[in-house]
Formats: sequence, structure tokens, C-alpha cells
Amino acid sequence: MEDYITLLNKGANLTGDSLFGFALGKHIQAKDYGVLGYLVESCENLEQAIHALTRFDALVADIGITTVLNGPDNTRIVWSPKCDDCKQMVLRNTTAWVATVYKILGPACKLNAVTFTFLLTQSEQTILQEWFGCKVTGSAETNAIVFPQHLLHIPFTSENKAMFNALLKVTETELKEQVGQESFQLKSKQYEDIKYQVSALLKANPTLKNCNQQRVADALFISSRTLQRKLKRSGTSFQQIVNNERKARVDKILAHHTIADTADLLGFLEQSSFTHAFKRWFSTTPLKYKKRLIDKK
Repeated sequence: MEDYITLLNKGANLTGDSLFGFALGKHIQAKDYGVLGYLVESCENLEQAIHALTRFDALVADIGITTVLNGPDNTRIVWSPKCDDCKQMVLRNTTAWVATVYKILGPACKLNAVTFTFLLTQSEQTILQEWFGCKVTGSAETNAIVFPQHLLHIPFTSENKAMFNALLKVTETELKEQVGQESFQLKSKQYEDIKYQVSALLKANPTLKNCNQQRVADALFISSRTLQRKLKRSGTSFQQIVNNERKARVDKILAHHTIADTADLLGFLEQSSFTHAFKRWFSTTPLKYKKRLIDKK
């Protein structure tokens, strides 16, 4: 991964193109992803293709984590790289994914927004917006592609069930060989673990506002009752996972926001509920804890 980033940065320096990763990503074709590329092309629709991508992306390059979030109208694909200072890599990957889908769906593929965690100049933003055909934002909380949910169900013209099943089998075999059988079983178990999936969805959200059980269940394509039952079998509950994520975020948020805003960003409907939970977590009040955080600076 370090060599990959170094090479991309070298390309940017030699060409004098601050969007070198973007320029490269536009020319990526499905075949460049190997078996995964052909697997994606043989999918029935974008929903199935995204599932294949999140399942087997590590075969191409294990350099980031992909999370899919389904809202009432939009779907958001969030990509978290496993390193810092990787503007060109994020540009290349994001653009390549969109370019691949453009080639499959054609004019039907219209995005709502694209966000990047790094700073974009006005000229960079203009260039990216023209190609992506939507608003592009820099200095965002996440690297994300946002598009209308109906795109998930548009049939791929290249869909081939026999080819899909054959490639799926090959890809599973390739993944096992790459990571080793023991590691493969561990990764598969983690991927299928409902606790892991719920936690990953929550972590991908900039804030925990409106991250309720129903919304998360919708994102996982199951009912709220099914989610509750699966979590119970895993020895936990949705509320417990939410509270763990809230507790993990407290220091960073409380250090830069008021207590009321912190409660809101953590998804509490009332500040009093936040204070009650906070005392249970840390045996002190948010105000006293905030003063200690400030004193440490």
C-alpha cells in the first residue's frame, strides 16, 4: 500500500496534475479488477454488484474498508482507507468505481453527491463536479458516493446468471487461497457477524443522529425484529452497540462542542438522557469531564 501511494504521488508530481488519481481512475476497466471485475459485470443489478465489491474487494487490494448505508431515498457507499495522506489513492478508487458503473448503466447512472475527506481547491472541485455530474465536496467527514436508491435495482444489460455463479465460485476459491483457510473462515465469520455489520454501519456515520434500529435494519435489508433477534443470539443488543459507539466518540466530540451539541451528535433526544448515560459510563458529569479534557490540552 505504501508503494502504491508513493507511485501515485510520483505520478502527480511528474505530471503536475493534483488530480492524477482521478485522471487514472477514469480509464480503469472491469478487466483491471481481474475476476472481481467480471463478477461485477455479470451481476443482476447494482445492489448485487456492490455486495460482490464489499465481499471481495480485498482480492484486488486490501487497502480500505467499504461500508454501504441505505437511507430512505439514497444509498451511500463510504470508503475508509487504511492509511493517511492518500488523496491520489482515494481519487483513483472512487473514480474507478464510478467509471465502471457508468459503463454498465450508461446515462441512467446519475449521482447525488461525492465527498472527500481531503481539501479541494475551487478549480479541482469544478473539474470533479463536471465529470461526476453532481456536487463534489472536500474536507468532509467521509469519502463517499451518494446516489438514488432506485439505481440499485436497474438490471445490468450484461447480467449472466451462469457466469455469475461460476465466477462467484472462482472468487471464493481465490479468496481462500490468498488469505489462508483459517483466516478466510475468520474473515467470513466476521463479515457475517451481525454485531460487526451494525457496528460498521454506525462507525461510518459522521454523527449518530437518527441512527435508530429501524434505519440500521433497513440498511441491512432485514426487518427490525429480525435484527433484534439476531443481535440477541450474538449476546448483545442494538442499544448496547450504539452506547459503545457513543462512548468511543465522547472525547473527540465533547472537546470541541457544547454539552448540548454533544448529546445531539451522539443521537440523544434530550440532554438529560445523555447526562444520565454519561454518569453511568464515567461516574462523573459531562461538565467536569469536559473541564478535564480542556486542561489536558
